Amino acid sequence: MRKLVEWVLNITQARYDAHRAGEPDPYDLPPPEELTAESHDHSADGRDTMESEASNERSIA
Repeated sequence: MRKLVEWVLNITQARYDAHRAGEPDPYDLPPPEELTAESHDHSADGRDTMESEASNERSIA
């Protein structure tokens, strides 16, 4: 199991490093759904997303 985890982490790191360097995916895999969804301003399940308001106070109902 340890080798599998190491293998997955190495692939993930290589893909991340290539992404940060502006290079193509070294494994020729499609981008994760989260990245694809962000480019279309929708969440992974197809809904529009909204940024939550920052508030330091709790609202009392």
